[in-house]
Amino acid sequence: MEWLVLWIVFGIVSAAIANAKGRRGCGWFALGILFGPFGLIVALLPATEKAGTTKKCPDCAEIIKAEARVCKHCGKRFDDV
Repeated sequence: MEWLVLWIVFGIVSAAIANAKGRRGCGWFALGILFGPFGLIVALLPATEKAGTTKKCPDCAEIIKAEARVCKHCGKRFDDV
């Protein structure tokens, strides 16, 4: 019974971390439930830049969508879009 509670906690914490990073919490909850501590570790990994769909903000170095005109993390405006 303790293992079930522990795995549910891993799911909740994974979802909370993913939500805070702007990812979908529901899928990460499932990963946390299925893989336990490994799902939590993967949720803690930083987001990576995807070629053509995302870019890195030059001010705060956070990953944002390539079409973004304003960084959602620091508020920097992009005039080159």
